[in-house]
Amino acid sequence: MHEEILGQYNWWLVVLSIAVSILSSYTALLLVRRMMQTEGAVRWKWLLIGSLTFGVGIWSMHFVAMLAYKMDMVVTYKAWGVTLSVIAAIFSSFLAFYLISRKERRWFHHILGSVLIGLSIVSMHYIGMDAMEMGMRIEYDPLWVALSIGIALAASFAALQLFTISANVKREEADYTNLKWWGSSLGMGAAISGMHYTGMYSASFHPMEEEKISSAVPVIDPTLLGLCIAFGVMATIGFLIKLIAFDTKMESTTDRLHLANQMYKSIVESANDAVITSDASGRVLSWNRAAERIFGHRKEDMYGKSLRKLTPGPYEEGDLSKMVQVIGRTVELEGLHKAGHTFPVELSLAKIDDHGKVFYIGIIRDITERKEAHARIQELVFKDDLTQLPNRRALYEYLFESMQKEKSDASSAVMFLDLDRFKHVNDVYGHRIGDLLLSETAERMRGCLDEEDLLVRQSGDEFVVVLPEPSEGEARRKAESIMKAMALPFLIDDREIYMSVSIGISLFPKDGHDSELILKHADTAMYQAKQSGGNQYVFFTNQISAMISRKVQLEAGLRKAVERGEIEVHYQPQIKVSTGDVIGFEALVRWRHPHLGMISPAEFIPIAEETKLIIPLGELVLREACVQFQKWVDAGYKVERIAVNLSSVQFRQPSFLKVVERVMEETGMAPRHLEFELTESIVQDSETAIPVMHELKRRGFTLSLDDFGTGYSSLSYLKDFPLDTLKIDKSFIQTINENYKERAVVDAIISIAAKLDLSVIAEGVETLEQLEYLQGVGCEEYQGYYFSPPLSSEKVWTLLKKCALSQ
Repeated sequence: MHEEILGQYNWWLVVLSIAVSILSSYTALLLVRRMMQTEGAVRWKWLLIGSLTFGVGIWSMHFVAMLAYKMDMVVTYKAWGVTLSVIAAIFSSFLAFYLISRKERRWFHHILGSVLIGLSIVSMHYIGMDAMEMGMRIEYDPLWVALSIGIALAASFAALQLFTISANVKREEADYTNLKWWGSSLGMGAAISGMHYTGMYSASFHPMEEEKISSAVPVIDPTLLGLCIAFGVMATIGFLIKLIAFDTKMESTTDRLHLANQMYKSIVESANDAVITSDASGRVLSWNRAAERIFGHRKEDMYGKSLRKLTPGPYEEGDLSKMVQVIGRTVELEGLHKAGHTFPVELSLAKIDDHGKVFYIGIIRDITERKEAHARIQELVFKDDLTQLPNRRALYEYLFESMQKEKSDASSAVMFLDLDRFKHVNDVYGHRIGDLLLSETAERMRGCLDEEDLLVRQSGDEFVVVLPEPSEGEARRKAESIMKAMALPFLIDDREIYMSVSIGISLFPKDGHDSELILKHADTAMYQAKQSGGNQYVFFTNQISAMISRKVQLEAGLRKAVERGEIEVHYQPQIKVSTGDVIGFEALVRWRHPHLGMISPAEFIPIAEETKLIIPLGELVLREACVQFQKWVDAGYKVERIAVNLSSVQFRQPSFLKVVERVMEETGMAPRHLEFELTESIVQDSETAIPVMHELKRRGFTLSLDDFGTGYSSLSYLKDFPLDTLKIDKSFIQTINENYKERAVVDAIISIAAKLDLSVIAEGVETLEQLEYLQGVGCEEYQGYYFSPPLSSEKVWTLLKKCALSQ
């Protein structure tokens, strides 16, 4: 019986062997984890590398562990035995890892995988032990062998369970340093180490025969060899771990690139704009859905085709030199649809240079709707909704552009048109009829003009016509044509409406060198046409401009004249024909302008009435006349009355009677001494005038009708109105001695007044002959320069004193 030979362990090699088993297990599991995260052929690559790593790791641990067992003899290995042990370990690991990595794995896969892993460890150990050649016979204790196998199976099962839990974590959430991961690696290392050292404990070594080792045989230090194998394996494991980390990073980068590419494709395909890629020669490489919708070409039909199919513009011949010029900018051009029609597009172009290969990416937007919306906005901004004519904004732009382009010797005419009495149409028929009339007016005017002429609705009932390069005669002809067309009756809603138009004409550059001045002068000429009665055309002249300028100046000055004390009241005596006595005065307003001197009432009264300034002005004259008259009466002079002229604007004011009442209370004057002189414009509106006239009569005032016999005087005035006096206009008196017709009119007025019990006073008596004639026909009173012109209040005091002394 051979004596049993027992060795002793080198513990640092034991620790190294355990470390090798744990690290190889950790690396193998990492590789299997990578395998589970991949698809296709790459998956089998990682499975094979993991199996090789695990098999070589088991063999390395076994070899290092065997070196840790000091046997004091030379140990060699049979090549076939080592190869078989490694192949068995690798093959068993391959099957085990395959089973636990299946997506549809079941519980028995874990058990079978644990058995296979345990089998790979056991086969590696016992086949490796059998491959040893050392002149020893090895005997095993069956119980300890069974225990080693049990340790391998149990530890493998626990390790695989932990690995499966860790492997189910998503890739982006995986943490290869967590306890479960290291727990599975430690469990696998425990299975390898526990099985090996338990298996070694079950073995006993017995010498087969006495033999000496020749000193000539080279011997390798087992410690050095163990270190080389251990550190070689650990270096390999370190390299694999780095490889896995690098591969993970590269795969993550690839995944991100793949995701970015998918997102790019998704964005491109879902974009509303056409995104087109082409090569340097202009051949299409990519074509999204929006490009199909915008251009009508399918994706399959456009691959490899030239960009010249997309536009009839500068790129239709495939010349990309012009395309390069717009890189980085957004340009507008025409797109060509498959159906053949063109449409506006917007192009943004980018260039990509990939190692000398040039590509172009174009983003093309169909801007048809935007162009149409812009055109609609332009239409709203520059067109009148009612007449569909260009509006004032369009007029100013047209004039500005045309006058900027025209040469100094070129000419044009601007006609400013305004409908006469259009306000009456709105007042009588309503604004709907008024709008229809304006639309029909626009059509008639357009029919009188040439195609190149511009007709504009300025505002309200105002129109402007621009005639490019006309002669003065042509402007006159077209103005007459418009007036003739407007004279024809308008039939609107079965109503016949008659209209006329006033036209002012200015010429460029004769009447101005800019659009604003030309329009202003045409408007000025139109106003003069209105003032002259309407239904006519007037060319602008400097005289008209001077007249309008003076009117504007007078209007501005008149607004401040009352405050500045520039308004004066003069008084013209009224004389009894039979006695020559002064029986009253007519109060007449005068304006002493600080720069222009005395302004005639005939010039500023119409402005005052137009601007409603006649209301405060009339109240001032009324109050001043009453105050002055009361002073004369208080001084003891026998004056019967004072006459004050009323404007139709004053008379129609609702507050007129209250103003009169307030003035009478403030001055203390008796109403019987105040006579109001009414004009024809007041009494023509009989429905309004008669009640007010009766109210004035009821309060004790006297009423006279001024300028009787002129204008549209009617005998019905004398019958219907509560008048006290008729005033014969001076136009009849001035020629009364030369013209028998004038005498006949004067005789008739005096005769009618006598029969109606009305007093008569003649105005404008300037000669003795005129006075003698009036005396001969029974005229009771007169006023005029023959006796005295209008006097200031100071001169009236002198006159009254003189008259009192002569009595």
